[in-house]
Amino acid sequence: MMLSSIAMLASEEPNSFWLVSDLNEVIWGTLSFLVVAFFLVKFGKAPTLKFLSGRIAGIKATLDEAEQARIAAETDRDSIKAALADSDTEAAKIIERAHADAEQLGNDTTIRAARDAQGVTERAAADLVSTRQQTESDLAGELSRLSLGAAERVVESSLDEATQQRLIQSYIDQVGSQN
Repeated sequence: MMLSSIAMLASEEPNSFWLVSDLNEVIWGTLSFLVVAFFLVKFGKAPTLKFLSGRIAGIKATLDEAEQARIAAETDRDSIKAALADSDTEAAKIIERAHADAEQLGNDTTIRAARDAQGVTERAAADLVSTRQQTESDLAGELSRLSLGAAERVVESSLDEATQQRLIQSYIDQVGSQN
């Protein structure tokens, strides 16, 4: 029965089998496929496996580098966060010191201004006393000069020549007796 079915298949007529009508073509096609597959496996397996293992190693190396980069980035992130926290603390300390320095400077300036004002007041008081004494002295000198001038006029007009000579002589004698 098998022969009859093969003979039927060998004929050019379409049949009801799932195989194509030309069995020789199927046999030679299958044989060719098996030969090509054999050579591909024989000569292509090693390079293909080498390529795939190299590709796997390359991907693994890339993943390892990415992991190292991620770890380094996380370390940098943590150090930056720590530095940021330290900088906030340092900024608060600097601001606190600046406030303390400003307050101290304000106090020093107030004390210095009070001392300077006291010194100016004392110098002004001393200048006032000195100016008053100078003014009183000048006024006394001017009054003496004016009184002497007025007295000379009064004396000149009321004294005669003989009385004047007698007063001059008595003054000269008085000055001479003091030496």
